Amino acid sequence: MHCKTDTSLAQEERTVFGSHLEHETLSDSVWDLFDEWIARSTPEVRFFYLKAYLNTELVGLGLFLKVKPVDLRASYSRLRNNALLSKLAGGLSALASNCLYVSFRNLITSNLTRPFFFREPGMEGAIMQAFLAWLRDQTEADMVTIIDTATCDPIYESEGFRKYACPSEAYLDVTRYRDVSEYLAEHRSLRKNLRRGGGAVTTSVQRGPLSGAEVEQVRECVECSVEHSRVNTPCQKFFEENIFETEVFNSDKYIHVLVRVEGKIAGFHTFQVCGSHMGGVLGGFNRSYTRNNFLYERVILGSLDYAITEGLARVHYSLIDNHTKLRLVESRQACGLYFFSRNPLNRKVFQ
Repeated sequence: MHCKTDTSLAQEERTVFGSHLEHETLSDSVWDLFDEWIARSTPEVRFFYLKAYLNTELVGLGLFLKVKPVDLRASYSRLRNNALLSKLAGGLSALASNCLYVSFRNLITSNLTRPFFFREPGMEGAIMQAFLAWLRDQTEADMVTIIDTATCDPIYESEGFRKYACPSEAYLDVTRYRDVSEYLAEHRSLRKNLRRGGGAVTTSVQRGPLSGAEVEQVRECVECSVEHSRVNTPCQKFFEENIFETEVFNSDKYIHVLVRVEGKIAGFHTFQVCGSHMGGVLGGFNRSYTRNNFLYERVILGSLDYAITEGLARVHYSLIDNHTKLRLVESRQACGLYFFSRNPLNRKVFQ
């Protein structure tokens, strides 16, 4: 088995993974967002497909991006907010000019699946081993990070990847509820809290595109969330500059749960419906309006209500480590952050 990179995925290649999508109850729309990122690649941030072949037959696919150079301060608030550490990290980043290969969910796959696809379930182990061996052997890649479910831990370990703690993927099993009232019956304190705010706080679920005014209010929520985030993506600036130019807010392919306070969007979450799944693409909350308005709770309830009405099976909310949020979204799947680098300094900084 061998691997190679590519920047396109032909229709006949997509059909190879039809049974995988069927098994995961997904649809072809799973490719939409990554197709857009591929088209928007820059010399510093380049998206690519990693394809695995058995002889000449395509059998596996991974979704990755390359970031070079990597500014360590972009990802870790501890380095951004401490003057000494920021200066040290900035100097190391400039001197090393590190190249990072990375794969993760959220803004790549809308949290709908792992970043890997297999022609046949029985080939998963061999394909994952081929992927990881290829990534490990890339001399250009100073670091490789992958967020994945914990199902392939032994393979990651055998290929020299170290596992770090990672939040679990949180989702709601929609099939448990015939109506949101049944969910609220399980969360009585939530039901009490949502009565606060009266008519000043409203929730709506709408299909895009959003209006210009709505996009600007959503942008404020995103900027506020980024500012207060402890960990961002290694290409955070790229996503911030490009997400509002994609079809995410400018087409009817995505669903937006919008919470307004006195008519202004104070919190939102955008989802992509793919098969029987509803995956979170992006969310944000304006902290000027969070006090006693329970914005996140209202997003959860709005998305669940929509999913029940549409007969969906699952709503994904990304990786969650906030205890309050975990109480609201009780189903989860264990994940790991897998890291590889030959450079001991990189390994030390990553820790």
